[in-house]
Amino acid sequence: MKQMVAIPKNVMDLLAAPDAVKVIATVSADGQPHVIAAGTIGAVDPNTMMIGKVLTKVSSDNIKSGKKVAFLVTKGLESYSINAVLKDIQSSGPVYDAVNQKLAGMHLHASELMFFDVTAVFNQGANPEAGKQIA
Repeated sequence: MKQMVAIPKNVMDLLAAPDAVKVIATVSADGQPHVIAAGTIGAVDPNTMMIGKVLTKVSSDNIKSGKKVAFLVTKGLESYSINAVLKDIQSSGPVYDAVNQKLAGMHLHASELMFFDVTAVFNQGANPEAGKQIA
């Protein structure tokens, strides 16, 4: 298994920006790629990414079967990809409650939260450093 890495502060800041676009890429058991934007994507801490299961049946099924994912967070010319592997699935607890409290204002509910260990972070922005691994 790949070693965990920490998400750099500038990437954490972008993940926390409400106007940043956040995407997750998964692959099905038969090799079909699947990519969606999701508002519940975020970082719990510098080593842990998260997504809530809200209207994400295909992605959730792919995650459970394949474990590995790639996240993309982007705003303007700044963009980063984050590789990660499934660590835990929770359907209760303080983080679960906090996510669902935020979602309630949109009349949505996460049936579970999926947590991931971060294994690599890459600069994917429109700049000469595009493609460079930064963590």
